[in-house]
Amino acid sequence: MQNSYRQINIFFLFFLFCLSINAQTDFSFENISQIGLPVVSITTLNGEEPTCEYVEHPEGSMGQGITNATKVPCRIIITKNKEVLFDSGEYEKNISGATIKINGNSSAYHDNKPYKIKLQVKEDLLLRGDKKYKDKEWRLLKDARTLNTMIGLKMNELIGMPWTPSYMFCNVFINNDYRGCYLLTESVKRNSDCRLDVDKNTGFIIERDAYWWNEEVYFETSYFSPKMHYRYTWKYPDEEDVTEEQTQYVQSYINQVEKSIEEGNYDKYIDVNSFASWLLAHDILGTWDSGGSNLYVMRYDDNSLLEMANMWDFDTIFWMDKDSFSRYHTGNYDFYFPSLLNNSNTSFLYAYINKWNDIKDIIPQQIIDYIKAFADSEEGKALQLSREYYTKRWDKELTTVNEDVEKMIDWFNGHLPWLDTTISDMGKQTSISTTYLYQNDHSSHIYDIHGKQLKIPQKGICIINNKKYIIK
Repeated sequence: MQNSYRQINIFFLFFLFCLSINAQTDFSFENISQIGLPVVSITTLNGEEPTCEYVEHPEGSMGQGITNATKVPCRIIITKNKEVLFDSGEYEKNISGATIKINGNSSAYHDNKPYKIKLQVKEDLLLRGDKKYKDKEWRLLKDARTLNTMIGLKMNELIGMPWTPSYMFCNVFINNDYRGCYLLTESVKRNSDCRLDVDKNTGFIIERDAYWWNEEVYFETSYFSPKMHYRYTWKYPDEEDVTEEQTQYVQSYINQVEKSIEEGNYDKYIDVNSFASWLLAHDILGTWDSGGSNLYVMRYDDNSLLEMANMWDFDTIFWMDKDSFSRYHTGNYDFYFPSLLNNSNTSFLYAYINKWNDIKDIIPQQIIDYIKAFADSEEGKALQLSREYYTKRWDKELTTVNEDVEKMIDWFNGHLPWLDTTISDMGKQTSISTTYLYQNDHSSHIYDIHGKQLKIPQKGICIINNKKYIIK
């Protein structure tokens, strides 16, 4: 009994010690400003806090999201080492200030939330000194507890996607309350000078969206219509500006794309290299979550092919087993990639293989070098200090910048050799017709490259008696 009391007392004293440490943590602007990262201070009109309502998906769909997010007028001041670098001024519609609202889907369910900022006058919140970067729309992502977004965007840049969002790590105050370290970043949208430069009149940017049910404007396509999980929603034009005629035109075009994939003449409709690069990047990073949103496709104008836009959302990179592709590749959730890989037209397959062979000795090492250099930089050290305050503020588990680097290197050391061997094997395939199968192979055990049993005839890549074939 005496030992039990002693254990209880030790636990209680440890609990009081932890409370004391947290109580002594100084979350003041004065203290946080000394860390070294820029500080974004947001003061809302009358101290109003942005709010939202939480909603669950309708039956037959998926996801959880938010609705009725309030747009709160605010003033934004950005400082570094107490020097004012930007001041939006007090809110005055179309003249100064900004609005802020809660953003995201499941990410908005936590105490510290992501936000969307809309300035009343275009400015570059990343302070790059060039007017071409000015825009009204910006995001505050709560991704600074890991380096995932930084790594993912570097991959996006190196693999050659059409645009890479810029960002900066920062600490954020709302109404003098410290909210933690964030990424202040550009949002995905059309901008002829510095973002996705699609034609203003005939171009479009759309999103394969699991949260379509939470949007005002969306459309379904032939490929997804049997699947209640997904629809397409709009990034450009904005949904309030989309006409019925535009919706019908883009819907018809995407239906043509999907039909061309089924018929094997997709290279007349899609930019094969763009699709291959996007998938390969996620396969290198081992992305687990392929079922959410943030998958963007675009068309520059009426004469262009459909392309993958920039990558976005890197919360689950390095989550897959080291001997696995991303889930975009394996088809656990539906997009076009499994159908493109298992197709009578091998253009996509070999674009994917050739892209890997071109970059495998270059890009992974560039990312490793990049992230190591960041960890040793003043910014990396300031982020580490910021994380310590962030985790105390929200009672989160602390992971260090160096731990992130070690995790990434360990992932690559285990994953890249497997990826190289597996992609090399994908190129060792033999074409065969279904007629040949009927005449020469009576096996009932025919599988696609992911192990799913097939019935013949079946177009695509399959395995028969441990040999890979392309069935025409």
